[in-house]
Amino acid sequence: MKHLRLPSLPRLPRLACLPRLAHTIPALVMTAALAPAAAGSAAVAAAAAQPAPVEKNAGIAVFGATPAGIMAAVSAARAGEKVILLEPGYLVGGMMSGGLTKTDIGRRETVGGLSFEFFARVKKYYAETYGAGSTQAKECKDGLFFEPSVADRVFSDMLREAGVAVLRKERLAPLATVTEKNRIRSFATRHYETGAETTVRARVFIDATYEGDLMASAHVPYRVGREARAEYHESLAGRGGEPARYRGAGDHRVQSYNIRSTLTNRDDIRVPVPRPRIYTPEPHRHFIDYVNKHGIRTFEELFHDAPLWGPVNGKSDPNKADYPGANYAYAEADYEMRALIAGRVRDYWASLWWMLQNDPALPDGFKQSARKWGLPKDEFVESGNITPQLYVREARRMLGRHLLTQHDLERDRWKPDTICMGSYNIDSHDVSFVQTPGGLAKEGFLISGVDAYEIPYRSITPLAPDNLLVTCAVSATHIAYGSLRMEPVFMMIGQAAGLAAQMSHRENIAVQDVSIKELQAALAAAGIPLKAPFRPVVAIVGPAGGRAVAGEPVQFAARGVHVRSPLQYYWNFDGSGEVQGTDPAPVFTFTTPKRYTVSLKAVDADGTHSLVEQQTVVIGADTGPDAGVTVEGAKLTGRWDRGSSRTTEGRGRVNHHAMDIDKNPKTATFAATLPRAGRYRVAFAFEQGPDRATAVPVRITHAGGADTVLVNERERGTPFAFRPLGEFRFEAGAPAEVFITTEGADGRVTIDEVRWLWLGE
Repeated sequence: MKHLRLPSLPRLPRLACLPRLAHTIPALVMTAALAPAAAGSAAVAAAAAQPAPVEKNAGIAVFGATPAGIMAAVSAARAGEKVILLEPGYLVGGMMSGGLTKTDIGRRETVGGLSFEFFARVKKYYAETYGAGSTQAKECKDGLFFEPSVADRVFSDMLREAGVAVLRKERLAPLATVTEKNRIRSFATRHYETGAETTVRARVFIDATYEGDLMASAHVPYRVGREARAEYHESLAGRGGEPARYRGAGDHRVQSYNIRSTLTNRDDIRVPVPRPRIYTPEPHRHFIDYVNKHGIRTFEELFHDAPLWGPVNGKSDPNKADYPGANYAYAEADYEMRALIAGRVRDYWASLWWMLQNDPALPDGFKQSARKWGLPKDEFVESGNITPQLYVREARRMLGRHLLTQHDLERDRWKPDTICMGSYNIDSHDVSFVQTPGGLAKEGFLISGVDAYEIPYRSITPLAPDNLLVTCAVSATHIAYGSLRMEPVFMMIGQAAGLAAQMSHRENIAVQDVSIKELQAALAAAGIPLKAPFRPVVAIVGPAGGRAVAGEPVQFAARGVHVRSPLQYYWNFDGSGEVQGTDPAPVFTFTTPKRYTVSLKAVDADGTHSLVEQQTVVIGADTGPDAGVTVEGAKLTGRWDRGSSRTTEGRGRVNHHAMDIDKNPKTATFAATLPRAGRYRVAFAFEQGPDRATAVPVRITHAGGADTVLVNERERGTPFAFRPLGEFRFEAGAPAEVFITTEGADGRVTIDEVRWLWLGE
């Protein structure tokens, strides 16, 4: 197969660069990884017998057979359109037929339309194939869990029944998208096995690739990477972790990729995991250390969450082996580079399982247990039983008519042109490795809960051209995209795009001019929920310029932004989490010159809570924030699960839960070197819950020795995440430690952050 390269071109701005594109790992590339000689011969033969170019015409052309693309094509075809769907890989169904078979759905009541039809068809398949009372029918969880091949079957059935013409293995050709007078006229593809070229002409185009390939080829502006925290005033945005001075800065990086390939422990279909071409056990050796240190005997004891991998018919979706950093070039890479990146991620994934089954440092009994897991021989047959689909969690993101930000997900959740809702957590996997004084650490992990929020039509429509819709690389910041990037949401966006494309074609109008009222009526009739639930929104009115004088009373007020009944207010002025005021317009006197974080939470007459609102107030000279250490900077022993809290205060609270896999105590040490001597108020943040421990021992080491405070994590006590532990004296430069242990705890223990709040000399 001959690979064509772009000629030398002037370097274009980052937000509008020309694509050199791919979607999934071509089957030929994957086969070459397993049998290079045979694949090379096939490529030569294909190049020698290259067919003549052909032309395809349709009312609507969809590029990318992701779940979003399939639903766009099906909805438009059912409305009477002639639709062509082109897919760069050999599978249809994107991640859902590519291994992500344990569906992340958020709130089920926010999902409907063709998305639910897919799940209903999956449920019906298992009931009819194995029996309504079968294990398989129960394991599929009403259709939310499934085998990859079943997802491919259901998607293919929906496309065939709708009369959609589907072309697989069609990659977007370089420089082959033709635009004229603010419209896309055509694009060209090349079959990656035969080399046959196809020109696609249509009236309306839909980019349904995860990467935004067609969008970029039409010169639509886009973004790759993380926005800075200050750019759109998103408290969660930008870099995290260390070094502290760069937290909140933007960069070019995106959250890590992996592959969601399927593992099985069924003897009748299991084939061994092959030794990777590039075997890299080093990043995974902490598993060996843990097995040997704690006497772990079995694979299932190491991976205690294996029953939660969504097993159906003996096939599981482990979602392991994220590879931070390997994907930075992927979004804008050409086909060859994307295949190399995908192959490296594949090898990284396979290295984990091959190591656990073969490494001489592991006990033989454990390795025998691990070898009971392998690849299913009836899945991903064209690519050696390993998925060809890279988990592209994030790539290009369009700069469209409305840019979704953190504010749209948390406070400004209602839109006049809503087409569906999202409800999953704001979720980012690790983004990078960072060298710190304490060793190598991961950075970028984030989970922050959200209410259901409305996604506007403006976020899937560009400013130009006037006949393109974008279903996956939608207009959103890194933070907002971390929530809406779930496949059920993509499917609903795809259905909306298909209906909008049909209306645009029927009325001969720009996609930007489609009647929102008519579109919303069609979506509601199709069963897609459109209205987000209510939550009060309030704002803090504080001192002018955010500055005041020590010892003088400062007037605050709560302003209702989105309310429907009387409110009860809870104020904290010093960052400790203590309720220090309940009036709508309190007065507070700050006695110590420094920077303070003022927090406000409101509860309406129906018991509905607002999110925590915050404002920074500087008293006297700005000396910077008080000392604090998050769980990412703490020293942990034992195994802790990462989770999130709904009591968001200023940033997404990434807390850790003590794991119940063993009876060994887990510990956490939060250590800080305080810049000045004096009295400090120490505060501890955690996630309250009904299964939490009632007497967590928290030891504070200070200038006078050490004191232990018992914290009841089961009892709320305060509407804020922080709980004050007491006032203590610390010396400048001397160790200041807060030590937490799970020993003797009568429930789960969560840890989040410790603050040392300076009170003065």
